[in-house]
Amino acid sequence: MENELLQSLGISEATEQKLRALWTTGGIRLDLPVIDLQHIWLVALIQEFAQAAGESGDAVDPDRLKHLLLEIIDFATEHFTLEEQLTNAFNYPEHTTHKQQHKHFIEFLRDRLSDIKQGNRDSIASLVNFLMDWLTMHIQKEDKQYRDYLVRTNSNLTKYFQTMISRHELTVDRAQAALYNAISGKSEVGEIISENILSNVIRIWNTHNLAVHIPIIDLQHLWLISMIVELDIASKTLGSTKRQKIFNKVVTGAILYTQEHFNTEERIMKKFGYKYLTGHIKQHQSFIEMVNNRKGEGSGDDPRAASHLVEDLKEWLVSHIGIEDRNIYVALKDNLTEVQAFVRDLINEGRLTVRKKQLDLYNEVCGIKKTG
Repeated sequence: MENELLQSLGISEATEQKLRALWTTGGIRLDLPVIDLQHIWLVALIQEFAQAAGESGDAVDPDRLKHLLLEIIDFATEHFTLEEQLTNAFNYPEHTTHKQQHKHFIEFLRDRLSDIKQGNRDSIASLVNFLMDWLTMHIQKEDKQYRDYLVRTNSNLTKYFQTMISRHELTVDRAQAALYNAISGKSEVGEIISENILSNVIRIWNTHNLAVHIPIIDLQHLWLISMIVELDIASKTLGSTKRQKIFNKVVTGAILYTQEHFNTEERIMKKFGYKYLTGHIKQHQSFIEMVNNRKGEGSGDDPRAASHLVEDLKEWLVSHIGIEDRNIYVALKDNLTEVQAFVRDLINEGRLTVRKKQLDLYNEVCGIKKTG
């Protein structure tokens, strides 16, 4: 029954066996349930990446590898944020050094995305080795050091994680819980779904450091994140009828988003001579195609349409907003006053609309007090 559940969640028997070996003899066990659960899941993602990279010599699929690497970046960022909050909360002396190691790891993986897109087999093979070596060595040395510190100082981790759950700052999906319980031989962890949209938006915004620091762009990005969160929650907690309604709502919102947000970004880039404009517009066009494809999938009553759309939108957060859009800020940071004046002109001329709900969300997340 247990194996059937894992396989239904996309976790192969071979992956489970490798994870069990690492757990029992590979030195990745810390006896910190939430941390152990996330480590196991991260290793499982890396193993899936390794398999897709063609351990048997098969031809690689660059698109699948890119998707898997983005998934690793996404979850690793979430996990590292949890660890950093933990070590900071209990005043771990090496907190800053530990955080820097996490930062360098994520930056390295993001830099490898171009190699993946080109299908460079040597680079991909090197990346597979790096991923597993770095993670296991990091857990065995760096993570065990903070684990020993927490034990030595009698830190109340149970209370700490219970508080995180009550504040909707911690989520565990069904597959993660099932895999951890199977590998550890326990049944203490269950699915934890935060149904608070705002807290999830804030978590994603801060975890992935998505701020571009151009207010109108940040405001529009936050609105997209809120749609992703709403659909993600619906796909996990609601029945098919209600889930379909949310799916339709999000697809409609995403189409409107492409019209308003891409227009705004492209006007700003054209006005201030952004040199990567052509390539950026091509990425926008790819996003539009993706949303239309998912709309067609949903119209065909495919029960996986909602989860597929969430997957695609999350990938967009990491690969486009987290990288490409930040480059806009880097290029325009010396002209932010002029950019703001240009945006005000667009609003005053009726060529750009800012809705109250979008502004309220931006104010909530960015900590800006409402005026008027």
